[in-house]
Amino acid sequence: MVEGFKLTVQKLKRILKISINLPFGYDSNRDDYPCVLAFDGQLLFDFLDEKTKKMDLAVSASHSRSIIVGIHSPKIPDWRMSELNPYYNGESKDVEPVLSIIYFDYIINELLPYLKRKYRISDDIYVLGFEEGAIAATYLQYHYSTIKGMGLFNPTLDVVSNKFFEDVDNKFDISKKIYMFKGEKKEGEITDFYNFYIRLMAGHPEASKLDYVDDVKNDFSGYEKYLGSFLEFIEEK
Repeated sequence: MVEGFKLTVQKLKRILKISINLPFGYDSNRDDYPCVLAFDGQLLFDFLDEKTKKMDLAVSASHSRSIIVGIHSPKIPDWRMSELNPYYNGESKDVEPVLSIIYFDYIINELLPYLKRKYRISDDIYVLGFEEGAIAATYLQYHYSTIKGMGLFNPTLDVVSNKFFEDVDNKFDISKKIYMFKGEKKEGEITDFYNFYIRLMAGHPEASKLDYVDDVKNDFSGYEKYLGSFLEFIEEK
């Protein structure tokens, strides 16, 4: 069951669109459910165009017991990057990484409490990100104790500063889960991804899972195939 709403967020100077996928049977019990906060919610819930169709969330989440919250990103690329990459080290002068910290604080301190009042959400909160969204998910994992684990799909590592890797090296919490997906064998990307993976595993080998499938594309079609794998992993006891 999918529902949604919009919030006017003065701090972000925009309207925030939120989409919710409630698990099967939600209305027939009084249980609390784990929650996945997914960046780029439009990839999960909105049909965009022939090039960027949404993932088939209904199939991927058909057996999941998690409430999936899609937080839609701005359509303007630099604005989206500003919200999702606090470690930005690229060339665009229109990206303002400080906006991401405001964004994350809003999600944890205002949006999440609002969602908990509206839905039966347990204390098992996870974050999910695709590409730049994976960078955002990593930040939340290491800076907010609320977050119990993260799903990283093809993290964009070519526009992050060294501070990103310092956080990875210094802020481990072995109680948190890490799921990673990577497709398409591209030399530079694979080197960066491998180095990132090794750093994560250095302090976090027990509660982690990697799906590396080099004949699957790093786009919505590839992510869709492994979204269910991420959901199954975080729900394992």
